[in-house]
Amino acid sequence: MKITSIETIRVTIPLEAPILWSQGYRSATTRTLIKIHTDEGITGIGETRGDDGIEEMIQSIAAKLKGEDPFQIELVLEKFHMLGYFHGYFGLSAIAGVEIALWDIVGKATKQPLCNLLGGRYRDPVPFSGYIFYRSRTEDGKGGEQSPEEIVTFCERAVAEHGFDCLKLKGGAFPPEHDIAVLSAIRKHFGDKFKLRIDPNGCWSPQTAIKVAQKLDDIGLEYLEDPCWGIEGMSRLRKDIHIPIATNMCVVDFDTLPTGIRENAVDIILADAHKWGGIWVTKKLAAVCDAFRVGMSMHSGAELGVSTAVNLHLAASTPQITYSIDGHYHHIVDDIIAGGKHQYENGKIKVPTGYGLGVELDEDKVAKYHALWKSGIQAAVNGSMPGGEKRHMSRSQY
Repeated sequence: MKITSIETIRVTIPLEAPILWSQGYRSATTRTLIKIHTDEGITGIGETRGDDGIEEMIQSIAAKLKGEDPFQIELVLEKFHMLGYFHGYFGLSAIAGVEIALWDIVGKATKQPLCNLLGGRYRDPVPFSGYIFYRSRTEDGKGGEQSPEEIVTFCERAVAEHGFDCLKLKGGAFPPEHDIAVLSAIRKHFGDKFKLRIDPNGCWSPQTAIKVAQKLDDIGLEYLEDPCWGIEGMSRLRKDIHIPIATNMCVVDFDTLPTGIRENAVDIILADAHKWGGIWVTKKLAAVCDAFRVGMSMHSGAELGVSTAVNLHLAASTPQITYSIDGHYHHIVDDIIAGGKHQYENGKIKVPTGYGLGVELDEDKVAKYHALWKSGIQAAVNGSMPGGEKRHMSRSQY
């Protein structure tokens, strides 16, 4: 089997309401879809980040892949190992999208679900955290939850609809005292049976994070994710607080992994195939976490159905992923996979049973949301809030 061509297409799908974080807001998710065609008629599909320029990077990879055997994944990836060095996780994201499609080909050719090629179904279904954001209100009245009472009501709805038993607050959009009040209200309402997390995206200073962590002790958090910036700041913080510390921002690749472990900067690493460089790299990360007794979960970058399938297969086949994985999925109004969105049941999603990733593209939906991307209504990560409000916070704001 040989690779004959690679296609890319970007799509944009709105969120139910704009979600806030420390650096701005997001009103939609833009992702890049990949198709790798072979001379035996098998087409693998992949998905990765939707940044400007990523299609061009993937096409530069494609030029070196024509004629290659898609089964030779390590050999193929070795051709691009310097992309991460020169382009950071932007380059790794391009590699990941291609590698995901290669694994889809291998699964389809061998008539096996991806998880069977990665170790089998250690767990199925896969538990998710209910990702809770402060939201801006839309013109049709959706969203707008910002007070503790409003966030509790939103959590009630998320739990009722999807069955979550773990809730993660995206903090940092308001002063820490507000986040503390919100977490206190959630804990009081749901009691001790719910696991709670918070992620302020590194916008607190270490000094502020120490004070906040002391106030959060009584609330009882599962972990505190990226409270301050960088390995040095996280390492300083680790010495002074009791809450486990997780990261998706300071230990982000195999260059920062040894330092993060040596400096005792983190207790839990949030894996992300799209940021670390692919499925195989994530399994290697799991082996390192196992060796050094570091916990493991999975980050969410507002994935659509293809990448959600990737996360499901990885979480299902990786024993080290003992924490509920993150997902924006319940915030996204639609999807581009055939048959509609993956479905939550009791806060979990079943692993697809089809060959490869177990999902296929709905080409009508792809065309619809590609047209939306072309129209310029793309994922807003930083910018003006509806009504003109600005929200650009530095990482040391508090």
